[in-house]
Amino acid sequence: MLLNVLVLVLLTSLPRFAIAADGPAGADNPASATPTDMGALYDLQRSEAGNPPSDERLGRQLPADTSVLTMEIDGQRFHALRQEAERAEPWGWILLLPDPGMGPAWPQQVEALRFDLARHGWLTLALEPPQPVPPAVPERSLPVMKSFSSASEPAESMPTPAPADREGSSVQAEPDTETDAAKPPGTFAERFNERIALVREQLPQQENQIRIVLAFGRAAGWSAAYIAAHPELDASLVLLDPLPDTQADAPRLSGLWEQLGSTPVLDLYHAPLPGHPEAASAARIRKSQAQRAKMEHYRQSRIAPPFIGWQPEMPWLTQTIRGVIKSQIIESLEQVRTPEQGTQPSIQGQTQPGAATR
Repeated sequence: MLLNVLVLVLLTSLPRFAIAADGPAGADNPASATPTDMGALYDLQRSEAGNPPSDERLGRQLPADTSVLTMEIDGQRFHALRQEAERAEPWGWILLLPDPGMGPAWPQQVEALRFDLARHGWLTLALEPPQPVPPAVPERSLPVMKSFSSASEPAESMPTPAPADREGSSVQAEPDTETDAAKPPGTFAERFNERIALVREQLPQQENQIRIVLAFGRAAGWSAAYIAAHPELDASLVLLDPLPDTQADAPRLSGLWEQLGSTPVLDLYHAPLPGHPEAASAARIRKSQAQRAKMEHYRQSRIAPPFIGWQPEMPWLTQTIRGVIKSQIIESLEQVRTPEQGTQPSIQGQTQPGAATR
C-alpha cells in the first residue's frame, strides 16, 4: 500500500519538474525565438553592417533574381534595377525611367512592368531618378528682426565692430573652406543625363536589337530631350501618362516634336487620371502638336481601365504596353530592315511580345 502511494506521488510530480526544467532554458535559448524576433535580429544585423537606408530598403523589397546596381557620380549615390529576360535571345532592352516626383517609391512604380516585360523576353533596367531641384526661395520683403544681448551685461563685454565693418565695405568674412570645397550638385538636366549615360554602359550594344526608353509621368520631357540630343542611341520612346515638369529648366514636349521626327514615339495615357483632370485635353494637344510636326512614327493610345494606383501586378497595363510595342515598334522595324540585316528568328514555343498568355 505504501509503495503504491509513493509511485503515485512520483508520477504527479514529474510534469512539474519537467516544466520547471524546460521553462528557463527555453527563455534563454535563441532557437526558441519567434519568427518576428528573428526578423528583427536580421534587420539589426543589416543595419550594423553599414548598409545605407536605400540599400536596405531595396534589399527587403526585391527578389533574389533582381540585380541591384549601385553607382555614384560626384558623391551622389543612386541605384538601377536589372531584370534579365526569360528568353535565350532577348528581343532587346527597355530602360524604365520613373517619375522624379515618386521619391523613394520609384521601385513600386516600375515593379509590374519590369517583371512582366522580362517574362516576355525583354531585358529591363529601371533607373533611380535624381531628386528634383526645390523651388527658389523668394527674396525677403520684410525687415530682418535682430536679437540683442541683455542690457544687464557690462558694456565692455560687447565686442566693438571694426571701423571698416561700420562703414559696411572693406572687411569681409573669411570663406568657409568646407563649404567652398564641397562641389554643388549640378542641374537636374545634368544629373539626369549623366545617370543615363552611365547606365547605358550596363546595357548590351548589339546591332539589330530593339532599344526602348519608357518614361513615366514627369520623366517624359527629360527623356525626350535626351533621345533628341543622342540620335546614336537609336531608341524608341514610350511615354506613359506624360506630365509637365514644373522645374524651371524642364524641357517641354511641344518644343521637341520636330527633333523627334524620325523616332518611334508611343503616347499612352489614362483618362481620367486622378489628380490630373486635364489629362484628356493635354493628350489632344500633344497629338495635334505631333501631327503639325509631321511625325510619321507617332502613335497615341488611351488606356481604357481607370488608373487605381501602382500595384505589383497590373495585367491591364502590362498587356496594353506589350501589345503596342509589338504592333507599333517591333513589326514596324521588321518591315524597315533589309534582308541583309535580317531579323531575329522567332523560336517555336516562345511567346511573342504582347501576346496574351494563359
